[in-house]
Amino acid sequence: MNPILNPKIRWLVSLSLAILTIFLVLKGLQLWSYGSDVDGSGIGVFFLGLEINDRVLEVNIPTYAIGFFIAGLCTLLLSITILTRLLFKSGSRTPI
Repeated sequence: MNPILNPKIRWLVSLSLAILTIFLVLKGLQLWSYGSDVDGSGIGVFFLGLEINDRVLEVNIPTYAIGFFIAGLCTLLLSITILTRLLFKSGSRTPI
C-alpha cells in the first residue's frame, strides 16, 4: 500500500494546508492594514519567523499583501481538493 494514499496522511496534509491558509490570509490582512502608516523607508516582511524581505517600500506593501492572499487562496483550493478526494471515491461520486 502506498503511504501517500493513506487517508490519515491526507487528513493531516489537508489540515496543515488549512492552517497555512489561515496564516497566509492573516499576514495579508496585516500588511494591507499598514496603509501609509510606515515610518522610515519601508518595513521588513517576516512570515513564520522567516524574513521575506527586509526593506519593502511603502508603495509595494499592497503588492506583498495581495501575494499573501493569492498564496492563501492556492493553499485553500489544494486543501479543498484533497478533502473532496478523501470524502468521495474516485470512481463514483458517493460519500464513503
